[in-house]
Amino acid sequence: MTNQRLKILIIVILCGGGLIIGRLFQLQILKYKFYHQQAEANHSVTRTIDAERGEIRDINNYPLAINVKSYSLCAVPANIKDPEAAAEALIPFLGIVNKDSPEFKNLVQKLSYKADYYEVLKKDLNGDEAQAVGELALPGIFVEIGAKRQYPEERFFSHVIGFLGVKNNQPAGQYGLEEFLDKELAGTPGLISGEKTPSGNLILDSEKVVKKVENGLSIVLTLDRAIQYYACQALEDGVKSSRADSGTVIIMEPQTGKILALCNYPNFDPNNYKNVKDYGLFFNSAVAESFEPGSVFKIFTMAAALDAGKVAPDTTYNDTGEVKIGGYTIQNSDKKAHGVKTMINVLEKSLNTGAIFAARQIGLDVFRTYVKNFGFASLTGIEQPGEALGDISNLNKSGEIYLATASFGQGISVTPIQLITAADAIANQGKLMKPYLVDYIIKNDGSVINNQPKFIRQVISPATATTLSAMMVSVLENGYGKLARVPDYWVAGKTGTAQVPNPQGGYYSEKTIHSFVGFAPHNNPGFVGVVKVNNPKIGNFAESTAAPIFGKIAAYVLKYYNVPPDKIMNNE
Repeated sequence: MTNQRLKILIIVILCGGGLIIGRLFQLQILKYKFYHQQAEANHSVTRTIDAERGEIRDINNYPLAINVKSYSLCAVPANIKDPEAAAEALIPFLGIVNKDSPEFKNLVQKLSYKADYYEVLKKDLNGDEAQAVGELALPGIFVEIGAKRQYPEERFFSHVIGFLGVKNNQPAGQYGLEEFLDKELAGTPGLISGEKTPSGNLILDSEKVVKKVENGLSIVLTLDRAIQYYACQALEDGVKSSRADSGTVIIMEPQTGKILALCNYPNFDPNNYKNVKDYGLFFNSAVAESFEPGSVFKIFTMAAALDAGKVAPDTTYNDTGEVKIGGYTIQNSDKKAHGVKTMINVLEKSLNTGAIFAARQIGLDVFRTYVKNFGFASLTGIEQPGEALGDISNLNKSGEIYLATASFGQGISVTPIQLITAADAIANQGKLMKPYLVDYIIKNDGSVINNQPKFIRQVISPATATTLSAMMVSVLENGYGKLARVPDYWVAGKTGTAQVPNPQGGYYSEKTIHSFVGFAPHNNPGFVGVVKVNNPKIGNFAESTAAPIFGKIAAYVLKYYNVPPDKIMNNE
């Protein structure tokens, strides 16, 4: 019996030992990683280290989007011994009325949560407030120094730059370059971990980098602050004086496609974007809004006819004042017949009948090809979100009416950025260039990624471009657009006044869009520009609204670049 009991005891001991060994094997081998992580979590803490957002500067290194110090009032509730006393001390900094308010009670409750090791109570303290909080020396209360996005030029670069907003509770670029290049500007956050004491305090000497932070890249633009400021101010003055709804101006370097200035009015201050009520104001209408261009489009119709060899500057036709197509009658804007006129006269007097004559010489298929080659109905790829495509789908229809109306810029739509890119091809010996805003990118190691000019295609021959440029000079000297001229310089240009299409059909009789495209000096352009004025109440034609805005900007740019005069003056 004794041996039997001994055997049972041994079996029990062996079974028990096996269970213990099995359990140890499970804990230390099979589930080691799980329990190790739990243990680490109990005595360690991991913190995210925000990446520094890259800066944005103009071509001359003027800051357009930078980071400045910001102060946030923070708390570690786990380390606060007397939440009510701490809350009372913080009343002056949080805008709380008194201790009986719901806000105060919510604060006390927040500071009482012992499992909470980090809480932001208020952002954007000023320097004096941050110092005052520090002098309180409250356990568990501290001021965290971070970075805040600031836009020193305020509203003058607002549509190009955009702003740093919030998306999914995280900082994110909104609109403009801040959105388009958000990934490059934002960088990648880092992680550090460290041990904490039983009371929850971080042991500073125990910190180690888990993931290295990668700061954002900095961007240098093609924009010139001086030209941008002057152009935007001239646009604002022009929009206000004509009592227009809004306006756009773009200035481009012809040989490269670099954008020197781009702005819309009304604009906004990205430092205070939260105060903007109409979110539509954030959209960059220079790239995101299409419109029927009207008579400025006649220069592209003429370019196609000249380049195809179907007309010459002195080719004539008989202007009867109207053209009948099917059941439609198309008239000149002045409702007059002008008799025998040349193609130069067509542009000078902005004759709709003459544009139709030129388009008929090449036909719909050839005309459509030239329009596409000028870049219309194609995205330019400029570094802005939400670029619009425009619409030339009427040119895919077989009716002659569609060729006729498109020849003078009706029934099709374009964007301002497409318009200046196409006009730039005329100024640049027929070469179409890709417009761009980013001149170069600065990496974290200081190296630079340069953005090179991109030639797209030869749209018209250099000879055609030269001929058409001279015709556009004659427009300003002898036709409409005289207020766009600059003393001592030959300026090439064309006005456009277009009725606004009614979504219900037809056109509004009282709403118009005025535009102007031009460049100077005509034989070796230093810049090309587009001005668009939406629905002016004073001034019936672009000659008195968009053209003078261009003239003011042109005079400034020519002087700014010290371009020598090219106009031979008659001193007799």
